[in-house]
Amino acid sequence: MDEYTWLALLAAFIIPAIGWLLRELHFRRERKIKATTDATKILKDQIADIEKAISKTDDISRKEELLTQLDRKNDQLRGLNAINLRRTLKDADLSEDMLAREGRTPLQPQQVNELKKEIAAVESLPPSDSIQDLLTLANAYYYSGQYKDAKDVYGKILISHPDDPEALNNRGLTYSKLEKYDEALADFNRSLELGPDDPVILNNRGLTYHELGKYNEALTDYNRVLELKPDYTVALNNRGSTYGEVGKYDEAFTDYNRALELKPDYTVALNNRGSTYGEVGKYDEALADFNRALELRPDDPDTLSNRGSTYDKLGKYDEALADFNRALELKPDDPDTPYNRGSTYYNLERYDDALTDLNRSLEMRPDNPAAFNDRGVAYIKLGRYDDALADLNRSLKIRPDDAYIPYNLACLFSLWGKTKDALDYLKKAVDKDEEWREEAKTDEDFDNIRKDPRFKKLVGED
Repeated sequence: MDEYTWLALLAAFIIPAIGWLLRELHFRRERKIKATTDATKILKDQIADIEKAISKTDDISRKEELLTQLDRKNDQLRGLNAINLRRTLKDADLSEDMLAREGRTPLQPQQVNELKKEIAAVESLPPSDSIQDLLTLANAYYYSGQYKDAKDVYGKILISHPDDPEALNNRGLTYSKLEKYDEALADFNRSLELGPDDPVILNNRGLTYHELGKYNEALTDYNRVLELKPDYTVALNNRGSTYGEVGKYDEAFTDYNRALELKPDYTVALNNRGSTYGEVGKYDEALADFNRALELRPDDPDTLSNRGSTYDKLGKYDEALADFNRALELKPDDPDTPYNRGSTYYNLERYDDALTDLNRSLEMRPDNPAAFNDRGVAYIKLGRYDDALADLNRSLKIRPDDAYIPYNLACLFSLWGKTKDALDYLKKAVDKDEEWREEAKTDEDFDNIRKDPRFKKLVGED
């Protein structure tokens, strides 16, 4: 028998065997689910019968006996509900106890709904005293986006177990989601005292430093993580994001590429690499990454929003609006997508629509200087100069070193006929960034002052 014949016979045996094993595992899992479902129904019926008997008896000793039975049945039902909740987490590949930020692709809406259904079943009974059950419930709250509830349950665990590193880490992540970064750092620091050099906790603290704009501290944490665990795709992705923030794009691409070599279907890294391609003006490469990510997860709102922004940069406004609209259907409480869609409306000269979206974004994120700046520019286009001035000043107060904002103020004052103010702010913009000198030479907003000798001198045309 030659080698090829032998391999063919082996394959003929192995492939059906694998198929049988997979079917058997599936049927076994289905039997377990049915057994749990049946047991849950029986317990609920028994509890209903006991509660009915309690309501009908006046005998104190009998009532006490029934209450004892009720407590026992509730304990059993709590256990089954916890099993169901753990299974739901496991089905979504969320079974670990130590949570890692950005380590998971966001859940699909149907997965969130299933998780919330199981959470409701747990909530319908008096709370468990089991630390494992409480940790499972808190993690389920976290993954379903119910961060305040997650924080409260982690807090309950830490009252009785103040040095539990998992609860400290997970509460730290929850604080980050609630934008309570000082509290998050306190939890991560304490968790690292208990478990030094834990790569998951170091990664999570690095992300918190990133969100605080402390990029050097974030890089220090990620570098240590990758010394300990060189192929940790989560940390590679996150370090790439931080490199992008500090303008180290080559290093960012190196990290994203390595993460995607290790995990080709890592949609978070695809999305982030696409965004970085957009930052350096490589829009075709950005679209390729976003398209690939959306093949893997067609309804990911963040990727849709980022692809919409890329279409906007390419002047493909219809495609951009289609992506933004779909993203907002999926994630209506996201402040970034209405901000991005507002930019597209502005480019289409639909200034009222742009204002509507920018107002919506600022309602959700009231201190966003970019949104104040862009709304100010939209107000300029609509001739609402007082409103424009108020917004641009708010933006400048939050971001005093930004050259773009004084440039927009210069445009405003030029159109408003306030020459001195226009020249003062244009000088501030040029002093911060020479590119605005060239921009001003052809900007129609300065037509009112273009013949002024001071303007000519400022832009180098005297």
